[in-house]
Amino acid sequence: MRELVGGKEQRDIEKLVIKILRDLGNPEPPLSLDNVRALLTLDLKYYSSMDVTPLAEFAHRIKVAGKQLVARPSLILEVVQKAKLSGLWLPDNRRIFIDKEQPKLKHRWIEAHEIAHSFIPWHREFLLGDDELTLDPTCRETIEAEANFGAGRLIFLGEQFASEARDLNPTFNSIQSIQGRYKNSLTSTFWRFVEDRDPQAMCFGLISQHPHHPDIGRGPNGESVQRFVVSHGFKTRFSNVSANDVYALVAQNTSWNRRGPVVQGSVRMIDANGQALDFVLDGFCNSYQVLTYGIAIT
Repeated sequence: MRELVGGKEQRDIEKLVIKILRDLGNPEPPLSLDNVRALLTLDLKYYSSMDVTPLAEFAHRIKVAGKQLVARPSLILEVVQKAKLSGLWLPDNRRIFIDKEQPKLKHRWIEAHEIAHSFIPWHREFLLGDDELTLDPTCRETIEAEANFGAGRLIFLGEQFASEARDLNPTFNSIQSIQGRYKNSLTSTFWRFVEDRDPQAMCFGLISQHPHHPDIGRGPNGESVQRFVVSHGFKTRFSNVSANDVYALVAQNTSWNRRGPVVQGSVRMIDANGQALDFVLDGFCNSYQVLTYGIAIT
């Protein structure tokens, strides 16, 4: 998703995150989102996708991508369920809502995502507007990518995570270790480790179903791969390699265990110039998806 965020926008969001962290006294991990909300004067409320009573008072103000969701408060439950919303930010009330039915492990990321919407200044205009631009699907996707970028930079404390990750060995054990320090989800930590530890390294992260247990990790439309995250170096050199190509290699090196370390081995890939490079695979199953880290053998 980071490629959807322009260079200027990344720099602007980075400056905003640096200011927030500086105003908080450059805290050590894990970052307290309570403190962030207090600094930004944001209120947090919970609702349920099965009971949206807390939203009823604000139903007439709720918009997604600049489009009013519902004109009559009585319809809010139906609309929220259909839109599959996990969180909302209401600019005029400076209030964040989170669906408490979402797994608790996701609450921190959802909250950070909505906080990012609140401090990225041009998002207020987007969420409150109703012109053709804000309703364009590509524009909506970009706005969400920007919020994800801001959330990631915030809860991983800007450059601090990358700096600490570079001092660790490039293994899944290291990912789990630093996850314990930052208290973010394993999946988001895994993602940041691949992209930020060393952008020029030849590495990737595959989030997929378990090759031997299709009930673990299969996508909503039956897809085997949920996410394929790559470093800048990998993307540049291996533009010819797809997520499904990598999944086929991972499948050959996955045990039948349903949980814990399940992927181990080495594979050879051919880059866009026809040159071969060997990678070591290191993967973990958290019982609902398989996370595989791959890095070139040097």
